[in-house]
Amino acid sequence: IRRDAVAGHRYAQEMGGLSGEPVREASTRMIRLLRDHVGSACALIGVGGVMQAEHAVDKLNAGADLVQVYTGFIYAGPGLVKASAEAMQQSVSLK
Repeated sequence: IRRDAVAGHRYAQEMGGLSGEPVREASTRMIRLLRDHVGSACALIGVGGVMQAEHAVDKLNAGADLVQVYTGFIYAGPGLVKASAEAMQQSVSLK
């Protein structure tokens, strides 16, 4: 994983995982590429950087069938789950 998004941050050079906002765009691009490659042959779970409800909708629009929230849940709390579910439901019903 490229760490460009955290360059200059206090702990940018530390070992360990990278999650949250720094991986959001890359993971959404990967979902889109995978969906284009596999079509409807398998379910895709959108993960990475879902920090607000709109990010969950972005994962669906990229081709995810389900969305996982972890880091965003830690920082935003359980309200993010409800807001994401409502935003995704509204997005699907508008199509």
